Formats: sequence, structure tokens, C-alpha cells
Amino acid sequence: MLKRLASIFFFVYSINIFAVEINTLNPIEKLVIDAPILQQTMYFNVTLPASYYSALDKKYVVIFDLHPRSQPYLSGMHDWLSHNSEWPWLESIVVTPAKYHVGYAKLFEDTAAEPTNMALLDLYEQHILPKLDDTFRTNGFKVYSGFMSNGAFGLYTMLNKPNLFNAYLISSPTLSNDFLNIVADAKSKLPLLKNKNLFLYLTIGKHQYEQAHVQYVEELAEILEKYAPEGLDWEVKSDDPHYYMSRPVLTVLNGIEKLFDDYHNDLSADSSISQQGIDAIVNYYADLSNKKYGFTVSAEGSLNKLAAAQLTRDKSKAIQTYLKIITLYPNSAYANSNYAAALAQTGQLKAAIEQQKIAVEKSKSLGNGIKTNTPNY
Repeated sequence: MLKRLASIFFFVYSINIFAVEINTLNPIEKLVIDAPILQQTMYFNVTLPASYYSALDKKYVVIFDLHPRSQPYLSGMHDWLSHNSEWPWLESIVVTPAKYHVGYAKLFEDTAAEPTNMALLDLYEQHILPKLDDTFRTNGFKVYSGFMSNGAFGLYTMLNKPNLFNAYLISSPTLSNDFLNIVADAKSKLPLLKNKNLFLYLTIGKHQYEQAHVQYVEELAEILEKYAPEGLDWEVKSDDPHYYMSRPVLTVLNGIEKLFDDYHNDLSADSSISQQGIDAIVNYYADLSNKKYGFTVSAEGSLNKLAAAQLTRDKSKAIQTYLKIITLYPNSAYANSNYAAALAQTGQLKAAIEQQKIAVEKSKSLGNGIKTNTPNY
């Protein structure tokens, strides 16, 4: 009886604690684009993360999708997958067209008719994305999501203007008859991406609407295998088993998990990088920060894993690693706390107590921007 009452109390308590006004979680603002080539104003819905108006010093990842009806599912998925300490989806700004736009559609048709015509990509480069960055607090990392012809346009963008987006989540791209010259151009244009750090996750299945495009996707995969530069992290699934209309939703879900996996998951102590030592780990995260994401990704968790492993076989080396972590992350309470635990294990109790006191003091000023894998619901 007591257990049942406790369960009921916890259920009611949980509802009260975690209750939120759902309509406040994903506020929508408008991005207004006035470009002569469009002939009339174009509007985008910009769905902001729940923290946007409170975390005023924070900048955000962008995910961009050209289908107006993608807004509800993208914003809902994003809110659910980011509200537990931005895990597994980093808090993002979702950008979608507000409605069909005649001038934009004409530009798309012109591009399809003549893929060497860069007018549509110029619109993105000179108007849409700069206005987005000027109006909202973006952090520079942009994800493109596209289904069918919009998916093909994402591939076309990657090959022709790779500076516009950092990652591409592409589902069921319409590539038959080599739409937008994507397959024909891939051999010559993929090697030109050698100094870029890009991510591509592409899926297609065997639905009747997709069958005409599968052979082109598979041909593109073969070209990627031969010509993709090291900086392009790619995966193509040409036999995705899910339903056709489920594909864009699941592509975003799986693509987001894969894209941000190295942000959320620390290196194991026995990984090839960690086996090379502290400097190799630090350099790896510097590359992630500077080349892939453009914002800081902490090496602290991976360094702690290395130190913990060292503690079981070489205590003096582990202590040196913990000291290095404190030097690299002087504001981290975790660094001092972990060091304190290591000192205690080596019998240095007085020094351990002093380090734990320092950790407690530092913890008083901990903010919300700390990377953690611990859910906060």
C-alpha cells in the first residue's frame, strides 16, 4: 500500500514539476527576404528553441528545410530531442518557408533546366543565409534537410556551393535522368571539397516513387567511395526499409544522432586517438571545434576517461593527466573533483580533501552551458 501511495505521489509530483506551456516552447518568428530576383517578398518561418529568449548570450545551430510542412515535425522532434541537456540534438533554430513562393519556384525550375545557372544558389549565399545570420543568433553551423527534389537540391548545393551548409540530411532524392547533373558532376566536383569538413547522410528505399532514382543513388554512392575527400563524412543507405513518407522523419532522426555523436560521446581510453596520449586527444577536439563544428567541443570527458584507465595501471601517470586537465579547464569543478578522487585512491587524503574543497567552490558558479550526457528532463 505504501509503495502504491509513493508511486501515485511521484506521478502527481512529476506532472506538476515538469508541466510546461507547450505553446511557449517553440516560438516562431519571420525571416523576411526582399531580393530583386524574387520579384516579391519571401517569408520563412524561423522556429526558435525554448531557451532563445532567456539564454541571450547563446548562439544556435540552424536546420533548414525547403518544405513548408516540415516545420511541425522538425520543431517537435527538435524540442523533444534537445530538451534533455541538448542530447542527442543540440538546440537549433529551425528554418522553413512560410508558404509556396512563385518567384522561388521559377528559380528552381530555371536551375533544373540549366544546372550551371547559379542564380538560386546565389540567392542563398547573398540574401537568405546572410539575413538569417544577421537577424538571429546563429553559431555558423548549418544543417540542410531535404526530401525528394529538395533532397536533390541539397546534393546540388553541396557540390556547387559547399560553403553554405555543413551537413546534409537527404531522403529519397529525385535523381533520375541525372537531375541537376548531380551524378555527372560528382566525379569532378567531389575532389574539390578536400579542404571542407562536411557531413552527408542519404537514404532511399524501394517504394514505387523511389524506384526510378535508386540506380542513380547507388551510382552516386560508388562515386563517393572513389572520389570523396577525407573531410567528407558520408553514408548512403539505398535499401532503407521504412515507409516512403516516414523516410524524411527517420532520416533526420538517424542523421542527427550520427552527426552529433562525436560531440556527445567521449573517446574510450583504448581508442586509437586516446592511445596516443593527451596531446592527440586535445588535437582531435581542436579539429572538431575548428574544422567540423565551428564552436568549442570539450576534450575534458575523453581526458578523464584516459586518466581513469591510467589509474588502474600507472597511478603517477594518471595524476599527471588529472593535473593537465585542471590546467586545460581551470573553471571546471569536475576536474578538481576527479583529481581529488584519484588522490584519495593513491592514499593522499589531505591533498584530496583540499582538491574537493576547490571543486565545491567552483561548483557554486556552474552555469547551464556545461556539456553533459545526464538527462535533466
